[in-house]
Amino acid sequence: MKNTSQVLVQKEALFNEVKGSLFEYLVARGVAKACGNELDFLSKLDPNYLSVLGQQDRMVRQFYPEMGSFLSDAAAKTCSKLNSSFEEKATSSKVVGKFSNSSLKDELNEADIIIEFPSKVIPVSLKINKKNSYVNTKSGGIKSFFQQYFPFINIEVQKEFNSFVDTEFNRMAFELHSYNDMEYAGNFSHWIGRGFSELPGELDQESRQILKSYYARISRKIHSILQTAFLSHPDEIKKSIPPLMGFSSKEITQVIYFHEFPSTDFHEIEIHTFDALLRELDQIQLLPFSDISSVEFQVGDYSLQLRVKPMNKFTTTAIKINCSVKFKQPSIS
Repeated sequence: MKNTSQVLVQKEALFNEVKGSLFEYLVARGVAKACGNELDFLSKLDPNYLSVLGQQDRMVRQFYPEMGSFLSDAAAKTCSKLNSSFEEKATSSKVVGKFSNSSLKDELNEADIIIEFPSKVIPVSLKINKKNSYVNTKSGGIKSFFQQYFPFINIEVQKEFNSFVDTEFNRMAFELHSYNDMEYAGNFSHWIGRGFSELPGELDQESRQILKSYYARISRKIHSILQTAFLSHPDEIKKSIPPLMGFSSKEITQVIYFHEFPSTDFHEIEIHTFDALLRELDQIQLLPFSDISSVEFQVGDYSLQLRVKPMNKFTTTAIKINCSVKFKQPSIS
């Protein structure tokens, strides 16, 4: 018999697995229905995609029935707000990745759905998030991060940083093995052989602190590199920030539905555009380092967080930088 906490954990995992996919479909279909194009929208869906949707829908109905009505309601409210934000009536919508349309390839970037109008096409990024949480926008491998997102920074900086990461990895590994009375042989084979976990969340408190300190040292180095870059190339930094915030394309519209599920008493929908972000970029600040595993930019009313995390297991140097954003509603004086 599973206890209540295990059931809740499994339900949360199921919710996180399927909510985004079902939400995208429901919003795209809702937009198509509002512009009288629902049948055409349904007829163009890829059979494989429909099969996956059907499996997800059955999972929800069987294991988490209250999620179905929640997502339907969330999608309806999102469609209503989205449609009212447009200057003209949409003519059709499509779910991205389920169609082969090369003419739109360069415009997709972070888009989940494409909405077409008589005069233009708008790629829309859809997120469904818990109230007050950061919204994930980008994730990049740490050993190519500066090269990819801050290409104006000398390539030697990336190379030196990669060596620093390797050195800090070995320091962390040695400290973990030493704390657990083990010899460090240059890899985690003895650690795994002893049956110790490779997942951060399953470590004891002291071992987890060793790991946190390791990520904090890497974050401090990232902060130092970005601080130097900010002082020497402020305009280039401003150009590099929007893609990290989910705006690789100037055409992207971000739509976030915030909730308190399973409670239905609260919802909030934010819609952000590149033009709105552009007005905030002159206020960009790199905040002082706080000795944690993340670096933070303040961009007007936006907060951009760059967090160092393992790809999955902490026992390799495969580390990623997760970018996430929170928008602070401006206060009304």
